[in-house]
Amino acid sequence: MAHLQDLLIRLEPVLLVLVAFSFFKSGSARRLPAMATLIVVRLASLAYLEVIWNFGGTAPVLPSPRYVAYFYGFWICYIASAVSIFFVVQEVFKRVMEPVPGLRRLGLLAFRWVSIVSIVVAVGAVALPATAIPSNNGDQIGPLSLQTMRCVSVMELCLLAFLALSIHSLGRSFRSRLFGIGLGFGVQAATELVFTALSGRYPGLVSTANSVQQTVVLGVYAIWTVYFLVPEPAAERNLIVLPPQSMLARWNALAKGLGQMPEAVPAGAPTGFFLQDIEGVVDRVLAKNPVVAPR
Repeated sequence: MAHLQDLLIRLEPVLLVLVAFSFFKSGSARRLPAMATLIVVRLASLAYLEVIWNFGGTAPVLPSPRYVAYFYGFWICYIASAVSIFFVVQEVFKRVMEPVPGLRRLGLLAFRWVSIVSIVVAVGAVALPATAIPSNNGDQIGPLSLQTMRCVSVMELCLLAFLALSIHSLGRSFRSRLFGIGLGFGVQAATELVFTALSGRYPGLVSTANSVQQTVVLGVYAIWTVYFLVPEPAAERNLIVLPPQSMLARWNALAKGLGQMPEAVPAGAPTGFFLQDIEGVVDRVLAKNPVVAPR
């Protein structure tokens, strides 16, 4: 088991470099700057942790400065990755919802409020004395990081479910790179949630749960590499316009009117709606039955 996990750990930076190469080579960095930031953050995190772990030829032990640097560096990189994923999820949602800007505005508003509530709950679960999560060394950075990643994992699963149910209605297909990103995040999020639930039952760095989690991470990197290497259909890159008779287009028209300030009308002035309707009917009748003046 230890040899297998060591092999999986050594394969992770290789596949991550392939993801970065295929992503930037495909020109997706302009469309998806948050995804580019996530890839750079993960590359920098792996480089930092590898240097700290292998510096000196032996593994860091407590209470050496190298162990402290590795411990806090690991959790800071973990939080940075979670924050980057949050912005990638928002970015993918905005790109997918481009054909319906009204619904996108309402969706982003709900997304941000849910994010704020999730962060408050995550911090409260760690900081409040009544609900404080115990830690081995009294440091709360680990539990706080795990709680933050759980909230982000729920958002990732919601994104995948949303894409799976509505990707075709929004004019895209499963071959879209946006769906590929959401698919990778959804698989990784499901694994993260299961892993955190089983971490207490399977403690230690060398365990079956860790090996399965590492295998899933490599699988996610392989999915992203394939999606970025395979040319995306031209229809996925063009501006998508929904037909006016579609249900989403109607909902989008209603959503555009929500939250808009009505025009100011002077007090006591007639609105003119009734007269405008009568004039419209008269114009249509005259157009069908023109009146010819007698000579």
